[in-house]
Amino acid sequence: MTTKLSQHAIRIGFSNGGALSSRTAMTGELRTLLAAVPIDADAEAYRKAVLEENLLRKSTASNREKTLKFLRRLYAIDPTVCLFREMRRLSPYSSDDAPLMSGLLAMAREPLLHACLEMVLRIPVAESLDRKAFEDWIRTHAPGRYSEAMYVSFSHNLYASFFQFGYLGPSLGKARSRLRPCSGIATATYAAFLDWLGGMNGIALLQSPYSRALDLPAEEHLALLLAAGRQGLMKVAYSGGVLELGFPDFLGDDEKRLSA
Repeated sequence: MTTKLSQHAIRIGFSNGGALSSRTAMTGELRTLLAAVPIDADAEAYRKAVLEENLLRKSTASNREKTLKFLRRLYAIDPTVCLFREMRRLSPYSSDDAPLMSGLLAMAREPLLHACLEMVLRIPVAESLDRKAFEDWIRTHAPGRYSEAMYVSFSHNLYASFFQFGYLGPSLGKARSRLRPCSGIATATYAAFLDWLGGMNGIALLQSPYSRALDLPAEEHLALLLAAGRQGLMKVAYSGGVLELGFPDFLGDDEKRLSA
């Protein structure tokens, strides 16, 4: 079941989703957009890049409109929205972990993706995972809610999206190998921020909903957080097994944590 979001949660960027019924996560288009539009650009600059400059090379005006609408629904594409703004601010520090960074934001805005992550993480790394597993999952997760065609459509979009985020490898026949997604200081910081917004802190944060998405052993995860702290991406204090994280300047004057 979908948890009802507070108005503040919606204002800072969390969403009840609904985008994945029609398309995959389109991380390639998002990366193209972020690479071309300046980091300090406003929402209008992104709109112009997609609609007027046709940066994403869509064949018709209608397709450009639909693409922009989808990207806004899944990623916000608006620096006045906290979750997009902070992902965008951290993006220069990401490299191989850029797909996972996209995935973390998508999971915050599309609860279906975040729920499906649990199924993906249960599959051991190197084992195979096929499209049918995603169809079985969505049928169990939302029994009787969709038409037969929609269950198939959702399964294709989920399967492709987790491939784009880095959880699945190249196709091997009708299946893909489960991979551990590429993580870095940017994704570790952003995942911790999302969990911190929900009231988490300390060592327990490593197993909180978004930090778990990194799929890392605790030692590697902690090492990334400490490295992020040394680079000034966030505040990190760790001593005697006690971890304390802080995110100064991540929230605007009218923004606050959802829970503390």
